[in-house]
Amino acid sequence: MSGQAKVIQDDEGYAVNSLFAIKTYYEPNILMVIGPLRNELSESLGRVINYWKIPMISYGSHSPLLTNEIRYSKFYRTIPSSLGMNIPRVRMMQAWGWTYVASVSSNGQVFNMMSQDLAAGLSAHNITLLIKDSFDNDPLPAIELLKEKDARIIVGNFYEFDAVKVFCEAFKLGFYGPEIVWILYGHFEQNWWEPLDLEQLGCSGEDMLAAIEGHFAVQLEVLGDDQVEAVGGITPQEYSNYIKNVTGVDLELSPKPAPYAYDAVIAAALAINASYETLGKSGLENFSNLTGDEASELNRNLDDTQFDGVSGRVTFDVVGDRQGTFKITRFVKGKYIDIARYTDKDEYMQWHKNKSEIWGTEPPPDRQSTEVHEDKVSLHLFIVMSCISFVGVLTATAFLVFNIYYRNERLIKMSSPNLNNLIIIGCIMCYVTIILLGIESRRTDGVVICQIRTWIFTVSFTLSFGAMFSKTWRVYSIFTNKNMQKRVIKDHRLFVMVGVLLLIDVVLLLAWEVFARPTIVNTTIKEYRHTENPNLVIKITQNRCVGLHEEYFTGIILVYKGLLLIFGTFITWQTRNVSIPALNDSRFIGLCIYNVVIFSSLGVPLSILLAENSDNTYGIIGGLIIFCTTLTLCLLFLPKVASIVQGYAPEDVGSRVMSNMNGRSSRGYSQGPTSRIDEKPTCTNSVTLEPPSEVTRTTDTRSQEL
Repeated sequence: MSGQAKVIQDDEGYAVNSLFAIKTYYEPNILMVIGPLRNELSESLGRVINYWKIPMISYGSHSPLLTNEIRYSKFYRTIPSSLGMNIPRVRMMQAWGWTYVASVSSNGQVFNMMSQDLAAGLSAHNITLLIKDSFDNDPLPAIELLKEKDARIIVGNFYEFDAVKVFCEAFKLGFYGPEIVWILYGHFEQNWWEPLDLEQLGCSGEDMLAAIEGHFAVQLEVLGDDQVEAVGGITPQEYSNYIKNVTGVDLELSPKPAPYAYDAVIAAALAINASYETLGKSGLENFSNLTGDEASELNRNLDDTQFDGVSGRVTFDVVGDRQGTFKITRFVKGKYIDIARYTDKDEYMQWHKNKSEIWGTEPPPDRQSTEVHEDKVSLHLFIVMSCISFVGVLTATAFLVFNIYYRNERLIKMSSPNLNNLIIIGCIMCYVTIILLGIESRRTDGVVICQIRTWIFTVSFTLSFGAMFSKTWRVYSIFTNKNMQKRVIKDHRLFVMVGVLLLIDVVLLLAWEVFARPTIVNTTIKEYRHTENPNLVIKITQNRCVGLHEEYFTGIILVYKGLLLIFGTFITWQTRNVSIPALNDSRFIGLCIYNVVIFSSLGVPLSILLAENSDNTYGIIGGLIIFCTTLTLCLLFLPKVASIVQGYAPEDVGSRVMSNMNGRSSRGYSQGPTSRIDEKPTCTNSVTLEPPSEVTRTTDTRSQEL
C-alpha cells in the first residue's frame, strides 16, 4: 500500500462510487481515509467505512448527525461538532443572568439538531425557551413572531447567506437595538454582512451594520496558541503565515478549515506510528490485510491520540469528536472583538473582558420588566366611607328605635310604622353595601363578599323603595277612585306587594348564582412603559367580580329596578297635588323617588366611564348611595322626630283632606267646612269621621278609604 492521496469529487453518489473504485482497483488495502470536507459526503462515506472497519478522519464535517456511535463508529474529526457551540452559549446566559431566550434557525439537519440540543441544555439549566422557530427561505414570519413575543435574547442558527436575510428583515421591522441581543453560529466569512445582492433584499450596508451591531458570535478557534509549537516543528502563527503567503487567506479573519486538515494528517500518522510496536509491524507496506483485531487496535490508538496541533490541543472523546476550543466575539462598530474562549475538554470559560468592559454598565434584561400595580380602593377612602356608612347605620338604627317606640303615637301610626320599619331596614342594608363594596375591591378572594354584596344591595332597594312605592300606590289608588266607593287598603296588602317584589329578586339572584356563578377575575386595565426606563412596563390590574353571561343578568335586574322607579315616578307625579296630613309623609316619599331617579341617572354612566379607577368608582357609587339613603331617611323621619320632640296637637293630625288631582278640584274637596278624622283604635289604616254635614261625609269618605 502506498501513501498516495486520492481526490474524490464533491458529490455524495459519485464519492461513494469513487471510494469503491479506489478500493477495488487501486488500493484494496486502504488503511485510513482523511476527509471529506462537507457534512453530506462524510455521512455517505462514513456508513460505508463503518462496514470496512477503516478509520476516517474528517477535517471539515461538523454535523451533529456524525456523532452517532453506532452508525459512524469509525468516524473521527479534528473539527469540533457544532453541538459544542451550545455550551458556551449557555455559559454566557448564566454569566449575564438571562433566563428567558428564543431560538430561530434555518431548516436543515445540522441547525435543527443544534436547536434541539440547545433546548435540552437550556432546560437542564432552568432557562426558559420562549420561542423555537425555523424558516426555509423567508425568515420574515420568524422575525415577526420574535417581535410579537418581545424576545430579547435570541440564538441564531444559520449560515451567513441566511443571516443577511434575517437581519435585513429585522431592520425593516425595527427589531434591533441595544435591548435585542443575538448569539449567532459565527463560523462566517469575513465581511459576511456585505453580500453582492444586498440591495436586492431592500437593505443598505448601513442598515445591516445597524441591525447586527452588538451581536455575539460563537465560532471555531481554527488556530492554537502561538506560543505552543505543534507536531512537525511549526507554530500556529507560522502555519497561518504560510497559508496566507500561498493562498492569500488570512486565517485570523477567515476561519478556513486548513489547520484542521493539517492536524487530521498528523493524527493519522501518530495513530499508525503507535500501532507499529503494538502490532509488531513497521512501514506502511506491512499494514495490508489487517485482521479485525488489528483494525481495532488501530482505532484504539487513534482514540488515545493527543498532541498539540496548529489548531490547538487535539484530543478525541468516546465517539471520535474533537474536543476543541470555541471563540466568543462581539460585533462592535464594524468589527469583531474577542471577549472569551471556551475549552471543550476542560469545560472552562476564559473571559478576556469583564462585564463592564463588554456592556459598559449592565447587560440588557432578557425580557421587559413588569411592575404590577393593583388598582384597588385606597385605605384612606375606604376608612372614610366606612365611617360615614357606620354613622349612617347608627342614624338609621336610631330612627328604627324611634319608630318602634312611638308606634302608637297618632303621628307615627298614621304613616304606617310597619312599612316605615321596612324602609329603615333597607336603608341600613344600603349602608352595609358600601362597606362590603370597599372590602371586595381590596381583596383577591372576595367572591363570597361579592355575592353577599349583590344580594344585600338588591334586597335593600326592594325593601326601601318597594315600601315607599306601596305607600304611594295606596294614595294613588284611593284618589283615582272615580266611583267614590269606599276602599280600605290595609298594611298587609302592601306587605304582599313588597313580598312579590322580593320574590322576583330572589328568583333572579338564584338564577344568577346557578347559571353564572361569579368569580374574582384579575383584569389588566392599563399598560404603559416607564418614562425613564423603557424596559419597565407598568401594568395596572383590577380585581373584578364577574360571571358567565353576567351582562344579561345585570341588564335584567337593572331593567326590573328601572321599571320600578318609572312606576314610582308615575304614581308620585299623579299624586303630586294631594295634601293629606293624615299621611303626612306622602310628599316626602315623592321627593325621595325623584332623588333616586335623578342621581341614578347620573351615577350609573359616571361609574361606567370611570371604571378603570377604583377610587373614582367607589367614591361615586358609594357617595351617591350614602347621599340618597341619608336624604331618604331625613325626609321621611326627621319631620316626625321634630314633631314628637316639639310636641303636636293630636286633634290636628289628619284634620284636612284636600286634593287637586291633575290640576283641577275634585268633587267635595273644595266645599264645606273642615272635617275631623279620628282613627279607630282597633284598625290601623281605616278611619272613622265625626258626623258633620253631607258634604263633610262626602269629603271624609276618601279619608276612610285610607
